[in-house]
Amino acid sequence: MTFLARRDPTVKLAAVLGISLLLIFIVDPITPALFLVIAIAAALAGGARPTTIARALVPLTMLGMGFVWSNAVFAATQGPATWTIGPVHASESGLRFGLAIAIRGIAIGILSLTFVWTTDPTDLVVSLIRHTRLPFRIGYPLLAGYRFLPFFTDEYAQVRLARRVRGALPRGLLGRGREAVSELVTLLSDATRRATRIAIAMDARGFAAATERTYYREARLAWGDAVFVIGAVIMTTGLLVLSAWVGALRTVLG
Repeated sequence: MTFLARRDPTVKLAAVLGISLLLIFIVDPITPALFLVIAIAAALAGGARPTTIARALVPLTMLGMGFVWSNAVFAATQGPATWTIGPVHASESGLRFGLAIAIRGIAIGILSLTFVWTTDPTDLVVSLIRHTRLPFRIGYPLLAGYRFLPFFTDEYAQVRLARRVRGALPRGLLGRGREAVSELVTLLSDATRRATRIAIAMDARGFAAATERTYYREARLAWGDAVFVIGAVIMTTGLLVLSAWVGALRTVLG
């Protein structure tokens, strides 16, 4: 297990939320780009493969390009348009602001995915129950639902194969839309049956009547968690100081 994987999930979650909230107040593209580099380095150090990170960057980048385009064209900015294509007018200030939002979103996305890649769901729930006083009646149902998310991909593939075996070959855009709705109804029906079985199983074990629980896994804070927090604070401060030193740091406060 890597250093990040051994850290307490609640501590990592607090660090990710703190950095993400800080990035929300930053409106220049350079500072979030620095955090993005650190986030990618943290993901690699946490054991994520470069191909996994690259696949995650593709949808995040596509979403970011939408922010860049919409802000460059539609943001209310001062000054003349930088370039014009027919009725479309884009400004340099709007483009810069959209680029800042895009990179900020990508950085927050990679930070969040790094947390997911380096955190076991069971450890997260136990840690939240222990350290944040999350009621176990909420934590464990969330864990049960989260555990079944990976099965939806396989079930969706099975539904499609079953429909193909029966000769269901949709034609045209309308046919594909109807097929998608039918497949979605099938998945929702299966999810409802699965949730009902889980609820009955938990109730049969006296889950709702319990006032306290014992835990097989322990969620204890260690010195490594303190080192992680101190390192995150030093890294964040250092990046902000570096951005301010080069004259790139801009915040919503001016």
